[in-house]
Amino acid sequence: MKRIITIGRQYGSAGHDIGEIIARELGYALYDKELVEMAAKKNNISPEALKHIDEKATSSLLYSLASGSYSVRGMSGPLYYEMPINDKLFLAQSEVIKKVAAEENCVIIGRCSDYVLEDVEGIDLTNVFIYASVDWRAQRVADAYGLSLKKAKERVNKTDKQRKTYYSYYANRTWGAIENYDICINSQKTTIERAAQLIIDYIRGIEG
Repeated sequence: MKRIITIGRQYGSAGHDIGEIIARELGYALYDKELVEMAAKKNNISPEALKHIDEKATSSLLYSLASGSYSVRGMSGPLYYEMPINDKLFLAQSEVIKKVAAEENCVIIGRCSDYVLEDVEGIDLTNVFIYASVDWRAQRVADAYGLSLKKAKERVNKTDKQRKTYYSYYANRTWGAIENYDICINSQKTTIERAAQLIIDYIRGIEG
């Protein structure tokens, strides 16, 4: 059985950094933006088309989902070839997520991976959410990208809104709601290394 850790994260909360440490310490593979590239290559989607659509939803599936004529979990629906690139990417990405989860122990960052994998057999799934205050995250983003604090906060709020909409749209549940996760960590209250270690200790406890 493969062990999979999914990490949902607010923007600027160090979710990717925490995932890197976990993957390195446990000897797991790490997947983040690589999933987009793999999905694009697998389905002949131009990489240029992906620059502004990662983790962003469209409204193209609303009618078909409401009418029950299409399942967001599959790629065989009759409307697939007429979908906008965002929706095609999500479906292609979901197939890639299932494939890598079946092949190796891994840490997967974002992209509704907790939802995509929740009913998949043969994996041991641990879902994590990383969060922190807007001000703390904005300061990290400002330092990382050389932005004013005002611009950084605008980026944090905008990206959080996009991720929340994406998750709500494709997973049909609330992004960041504690009932969707096994572990929720406020990265502001500890170090990145300690946050990662808490998750590592949890996984090693499961392994016995």
